[in-house]
Amino acid sequence: MLKKAAAWAAAVIIGLALGVASVWAALSFGGAGAMEQYGLWRHNSLAGSTAADPYTRTVIAIKGLLALSVREARYLDLSRDEEGRPLDESCIYELSSPPLPARWWSVTLYGRDEYLVRNNDNAYSIDASRTLTSANGGWRARISPVRGETANWISSRNAGTGFSLTLRLYNPHQPFDVTAEELPTLAIVSCTGEAS
Repeated sequence: MLKKAAAWAAAVIIGLALGVASVWAALSFGGAGAMEQYGLWRHNSLAGSTAADPYTRTVIAIKGLLALSVREARYLDLSRDEEGRPLDESCIYELSSPPLPARWWSVTLYGRDEYLVRNNDNAYSIDASRTLTSANGGWRARISPVRGETANWISSRNAGTGFSLTLRLYNPHQPFDVTAEELPTLAIVSCTGEAS
């Protein structure tokens, strides 16, 4: 009887350990095999696809991303600057973009916790309907804690280190075979302690 109880307890412990390891792997590497890189932007080609594996579905469920089908929307994330450093509130960035390959688009800033940053600037994102563009449809946006004299602004106030930007392309051009040059580029304008 004691041997059976010990064997059962060992099986439960092993099962729990495997379950925890599986969840950790899902959150750390979920869909890693489906990740595509476009310059600084990363895109999970399985998000919104019926081919999404359980790990990708777990990451989507945890992050709260209600992914539309890949024909309806594409989601790209950017979390590092041109030098490979995590995005940081102490820096001012400029996002520059040609006309984007979609019917409508938005760029939203999220904190490390995957939620909108808590501040009262009401400048969490920019989108196709409210962004001032050039004659050819291209645009620039400033990402900084203070607006300054920029027309298009995303506030990073209270974002700390490790925030990210999510680019959503709605009704993207088909087939979705964009290059990094067709997406926004991020440049460091200045960081605290550096010359502008």
